[in-house]
Amino acid sequence: MKKIISIITLILSTATLIYTGVDIFEDDEYLTGKVVKVADGDTFTLLTNSNEKIRIRLYGIDAPENGQDYGSKSRQYLNDLCYGKQVRVQKIDTDHYGRTLGVVFVDGINVNEELVRQGLAWYYREYADDPFLEALELSARDKRINIWSMKNPVPPHEFRRNKRKK
Repeated sequence: MKKIISIITLILSTATLIYTGVDIFEDDEYLTGKVVKVADGDTFTLLTNSNEKIRIRLYGIDAPENGQDYGSKSRQYLNDLCYGKQVRVQKIDTDHYGRTLGVVFVDGINVNEELVRQGLAWYYREYADDPFLEALELSARDKRINIWSMKNPVPPHEFRRNKRKK
C-alpha cells in the first residue's frame, strides 16, 4: 500500500510541475522554450523559459537556402511544425556562428528527422554520423519527394559556396 501511495504521489507531483509550466527536464543538455522566429529550413530563434533568445541550428541536416529551390517550402514546413510552439532542444554543440546545434522535438516529433523524411533537407554527413538520418534521406530520394523530385538538386553547402564566389 505504501508503494502505491508513493507512486501516486510521484505521478501527481510530476503532473503538477508540468501543468504549472515548470520544466523538469531543463538541464545543461536541454533547452525548452517557444519558437519566436524561423530564419530558414534549419535555423530558428528560441525564446527560452528563462526569457533568453537563442539561435538554434538543426543538427545533422542541411536545408535548402532561402532563394534556392525548395528553400521557401522547407522554411514554411519548419515554421508550420514549430512557430509559436513549445519545443525541446537536445543541445549537441555550438557552430562557428555561435548558434546552438541541436535535435529539436515538438509534439512528439523529431523535427530534424521529419525534414529529411519529407525530402526538405539533406542529411549533413560531413558534420554528423547518423545512420537513421541517412536511411530517411535514401527513402525520400527513392520516393522522389520535394528536393529529390529534381533531376540534380544542389546541396545547400554547394549553393552557399557558389553564391560566395559571385
